[in-house]
Amino acid sequence: MRAFRVANFCAVTFLSGALLLSASCGDSTVAPSPAPIAPVAEVASPAKPVVSPAKSTGPMHQVVLKDLDGKDVPLAQFAGRPMVIEIWATWCGPCRKNRAAFHAVHKDIPSRVALIAASADTGSDLVKNFLKTNDSSGLELMATPALYAAIKGHDPGMTIPKTVYVDSKGNVIDVAQGVQSETWIKAMSKNLR
Repeated sequence: MRAFRVANFCAVTFLSGALLLSASCGDSTVAPSPAPIAPVAEVASPAKPVVSPAKSTGPMHQVVLKDLDGKDVPLAQFAGRPMVIEIWATWCGPCRKNRAAFHAVHKDIPSRVALIAASADTGSDLVKNFLKTNDSSGLELMATPALYAAIKGHDPGMTIPKTVYVDSKGNVIDVAQGVQSETWIKAMSKNLR
């Protein structure tokens, strides 16, 4: 019985292949084999951030911010994790209210979500001085032109505060302007995948 099934399978496979071949060729002549392809010289590619191959990367993972000491912080390190990026400045009253809302709900935001504060201040010393007397709910970084370029299609304005919600694949899901409610921050953070 097993031999009959194997023979039947082989016959059906052969006939299917023959039908496909005749349908795709239009006639029974065999097309000449293509000429061999000459090897292409290897071209050096620019260095890319090291990311686990299992995690896909998107536009926000190409962005590099600066830490408060001026060192590069590639957002690619958060590939596979959603991000909430708060863009703020020390001199901005509404930004301080937005930071207070984030601080109030910090414990309610899932640990899988990376909280990032990106300051639009002209220098990191302003942020360092601010943090001496004010709490922080996440990673404190400095905004870069690359960040603004990455969100420009979703938010062409240069206003602050703004909150950028990014999924785990590095795609911008929403850019919210102004002070966000605690309820909104929690809901958006929990729904990010």
